[in-house]
Amino acid sequence: MASILETFPNLKHQEVMMAAGIVIAASFLLYQAYARLFYSKIEKDKKPLPKANKGILETLRMWAGPKAPFHFLEMAKELDSFIYELNIPIPGHPKAVVVSEPEDARDILNDRLTDKPLALYGKLLEFSPTKDKVIFGMQADAEWHRRRKGTAPAFSQKHVRRMTEVAVKHTEKWLDEYLSPLVEKHQSFDVANQMMKLLLKAFCETALEYDISNEDIDTFIIEWDLITREYILKSTANPFRKYFTAILPERRRAKQATHAVHAIFHKVIKNYRALESPLEGTVIDLIMKNPTFKTDDELASEIFAYIVAGHDTTAMSITWTLLELGKHPEEQRSLREAFSKVESEEWSNSELLKNVVREGMRLHPVAAITVSRTIGRDMTTKKGNYFLPKGTFVLLPFYNIFHNDGVFEDAETFRPSRWENPTELMKAAFMPFAAGKQGCIGRMLAHIVLHTVLARLIQKYDFSVEEEGYAEFNLILNSVGLRMKATRARE
Repeated sequence: MASILETFPNLKHQEVMMAAGIVIAASFLLYQAYARLFYSKIEKDKKPLPKANKGILETLRMWAGPKAPFHFLEMAKELDSFIYELNIPIPGHPKAVVVSEPEDARDILNDRLTDKPLALYGKLLEFSPTKDKVIFGMQADAEWHRRRKGTAPAFSQKHVRRMTEVAVKHTEKWLDEYLSPLVEKHQSFDVANQMMKLLLKAFCETALEYDISNEDIDTFIIEWDLITREYILKSTANPFRKYFTAILPERRRAKQATHAVHAIFHKVIKNYRALESPLEGTVIDLIMKNPTFKTDDELASEIFAYIVAGHDTTAMSITWTLLELGKHPEEQRSLREAFSKVESEEWSNSELLKNVVREGMRLHPVAAITVSRTIGRDMTTKKGNYFLPKGTFVLLPFYNIFHNDGVFEDAETFRPSRWENPTELMKAAFMPFAAGKQGCIGRMLAHIVLHTVLARLIQKYDFSVEEEGYAEFNLILNSVGLRMKATRARE
């Protein structure tokens, strides 16, 4: 943009941005017109998809907003269809379709030709150290397979058991050093913030052999929030923001934030190289020994992906489940009664606890609208018999799937007992870690840590809600402002 202003010195920043906006809008409209004309011939005799009644700009604003998951669910209910087309052109894709029917969503995820759309996941590159490739944003090519295969052994049963033991150690320490004093003073705590810190500390020790400082934990949490707001939310609403960094203070601040978190990743690398006898088979050990990575920035990009995926989704799932338990004290009492009948090693295997966790994750899926795919062949949905041409961009909002009243009776109600005898459709619908070849590599670790940490918390304390806060989508579904109080559980 600076070169434009130099060439035309009388132009103002606002005029340049307005002109750019007009060009962008015109390009979108032309592409949309072309796509509709081309694919209308292919779909001539096919059943038409229900279409959202929102315009392009309104759809973009909705998608990039903090209440996006709720808006997608509202649209499904308004259209009386959990499969519908979005009125938004995505370059390289004939159309954008929301698929929230469980069997169709699972079929798409499991199809071997399905892949991740770079139009969405490519945004992860904007704030990675290399600005090149990040494993969780890559398509399933040969390099992706090398990266995934390279770190898969770190999530073997042996390492998951070791990492769970460390998570328990940190949980017990947190209970003794942080929560216990608050209980004595009758003070509340910020649940999401504390769970983030707890899980980040534990993950860095177990997966990265790194004792992250409290200062770096605070830095990461604050800066990561700024990064996702700019590079994920705002850039989704306006993908051309990156060309105006010089005149957008928020964009410049987010860029500074990336440097701050990149510095933490490089500390992890430096720490590993200083270890006399690194533990074999950990995430950091396998990353550092993988010949795919040629530079420190490439190593840092991979570390970045695992740090982000390794703590925030699990921490937020614990937070949301604690909220529901705080609102339903009878469930806490039932859990403690179940725990009292078995040894502590068996707490996390309690069927009652598993049902509570399933219900918490169903009601508040952290990957609410995070998962999307490009289909690699023509497909026809089982529900509705809708035709989806090859290359369709498919958004798979778990929030819609898990709140589908046709699948879950009284879907807005927290009812763990529904999982005692789930229907086949309920089981097909529940996939909080996604499915298929590009599903979550650390799902076993997340599953065990989630149950283990929650069991320790509930066995020792009663939790009540002081301030419920609110839900806000920012890459994941965050609980903001939730404050809870704890009291010692009665024996």
